[in-house]
Amino acid sequence: MTDRPQEGLPRIRRARGFRLYDTRGTRYLDLFRDGALLGHRGAGAVLAMKSALSQGLVAALPSIWEKRMVSALARTFPRYREVRMYSSSERARDAACRGIGGPVAIHDPARGDDGGSPIAVWRPFLPTDESAQVLLPLLPVTVGGAPAPACFAEAVPPAVPVSDTIPAFILAGALRGFSAFTPSIGAACPLSDPVVEKALDTAPGWARVGPYVRAVFPESEYPRVHAEFLRAGVLLHPGYPGPSVLPGDCSPGETRLLADLFRRIPGG
Repeated sequence: MTDRPQEGLPRIRRARGFRLYDTRGTRYLDLFRDGALLGHRGAGAVLAMKSALSQGLVAALPSIWEKRMVSALARTFPRYREVRMYSSSERARDAACRGIGGPVAIHDPARGDDGGSPIAVWRPFLPTDESAQVLLPLLPVTVGGAPAPACFAEAVPPAVPVSDTIPAFILAGALRGFSAFTPSIGAACPLSDPVVEKALDTAPGWARVGPYVRAVFPESEYPRVHAEFLRAGVLLHPGYPGPSVLPGDCSPGETRLLADLFRRIPGG
């Protein structure tokens, strides 16, 4: 299964909170949340984008938001004082590999890696691997994968590409989402449901770290499992093994549905 397969996914008409609504009015609980970790239209990010758009800041031109985003990242990750921003995670990962002299396996704690790599992904609500030379923060709010920062603990080698120029409205939304998140660092994760977590922690085929859930059954089974969840009204990450992300709020019915799906599929 590719990272973003479109076949079989519903056509979405609107998104709000942790739910999606397709063109037929069907509601889905969104555990994919690409670029919307804190919920769709959450954290004031859309208002920040609208404000920037009202000023005509659509094009990829230099803006004050670049410095503000870099400063926020440097304050949050003080070991990593050199920050560059790119238009996609692929660009950021390539820059990180150039920064340490060649391609390496990248540590992503939500994917069950053991660590020890000079490049590490940081995900909200998980600890920071400060042993890494380059940190790749996944921001809670992005648009089309941007901005994708690469934070360097040491001077950036000449081989590392300069930052991409990212439209100001995207940076404004990303900064608003990141600023809303940072006060909660070290606090209890709001993306949590004790009933669902208990079901996950005893379910065959799934592994959880914090709010992130990944598949540990064979990759060949993932398209079927993804389709079964989707038919039940739950959108998992479309790429194996994920991770999918638990929602920030569930109705009692949604809680029961998620717990049942994770226990039963696959092989419960």
